[in-house]
Amino acid sequence: MASTPTAGSANEQNTPVTFDAAMTAALRNAKLVNGGQAVELLTRASQKSPPVDANPIVTVAAGGRLTPSTEQGFEGGLSLTQSIAVEGAAGLRRDALAGEAAWIRAETDAETMARQLAVASAWLVLQEAEGQVAAATEDVANEARFVTLLTRLASAGERTSADVSTGQVRLTEAELRERVAEGMLADARAQLASEIGTPASGVFVTAGPAPSLSNAAVPDAATLNRLAAELPPIRARQLLAKSETLRAAEERAMRGMHVQVGIEARRDALSATVLQGTLGVPLPFFAVGDREFAAKRAAALRAEGDALDETTRARAMLTLAVHEVEHSEEVFQTLSTRLVPETVRALTQRELQLTSGEGTLLEVLDARRSQVDARSRLVRATRDRIWARLRLLLLIQAAGGTS
Repeated sequence: MASTPTAGSANEQNTPVTFDAAMTAALRNAKLVNGGQAVELLTRASQKSPPVDANPIVTVAAGGRLTPSTEQGFEGGLSLTQSIAVEGAAGLRRDALAGEAAWIRAETDAETMARQLAVASAWLVLQEAEGQVAAATEDVANEARFVTLLTRLASAGERTSADVSTGQVRLTEAELRERVAEGMLADARAQLASEIGTPASGVFVTAGPAPSLSNAAVPDAATLNRLAAELPPIRARQLLAKSETLRAAEERAMRGMHVQVGIEARRDALSATVLQGTLGVPLPFFAVGDREFAAKRAAALRAEGDALDETTRARAMLTLAVHEVEHSEEVFQTLSTRLVPETVRALTQRELQLTSGEGTLLEVLDARRSQVDARSRLVRATRDRIWARLRLLLLIQAAGGTS
């Protein structure tokens, strides 16, 4: 639907934006870009995570033997000790980092889906607002021509000045509707700008057609149930639960059984050199990570519950989305093939009757009101029809289903 300049934007430079360009701009959102960088950071950290969970300890001892006097002299030692977690804390750390990366990736996918839905809706709302302004502007022109007709008939004595005044009221009402439509257009432009960024100059106007989705397949109930569990927000909650579980295992392993292994070299005052290995085993009786494990596991349980709850809601949402596709198609077809053509024919006949002296002004006004209402509803129904199909398609694609 072509954009229509408004009285308020006569001096403004329009910035055309196609649907595809708007959707591409949605992917440049800072949250999505930074989310991708966060995933890369965690992935690299997981890949570079060391094979042990603690740093080696180097101990240097130096001094002198004081007694007996015959054995006085310098003594010293050097030892290297490494702590090794028996429960594999290093490997669990890598798993936890990978789990966090997967969770943030799913969160970014969910944000991408939300952004695409928001931008698609904003673009279609702007296109609808432009259509409403175009319809309102045409309505004003029609009402002005009707006032001209009434004035001519009044001059010929076939209508009264009251009829002309009534037509003038209708013209004023049409101009008011045009002003309201222009206000809605300004709101729609601002909404699109908030989603994809303010244009360098002027205001946004839609360019090109809306996406054609008439051949998009509607999935059956079984497919909807499967796709519901694969939506990015659901996956994000599932992966958050898994990530918290991995963190809990890491916390427990870090505070669990560790073996201290090392090597020590010593030299005494008599120049004797000793080289020996060391082995230390802390006894994990008290500090075993129960506090940390419990907190992480509790968070995992909550995330699992959220995922199950959201899955149920997602199934209902997808079912409703399918219903909206069917319902919006029925409304659009009724308006476009029946109601709008019928109101056009009715208005034409009423105006002919008025001109020939067989009809009344009230009948013409009713016919004009019906036509204006039907055309406005068709503009809205056109947007609802496209949005219903587009929303379902974007949800299916986000869930990994076929388009």
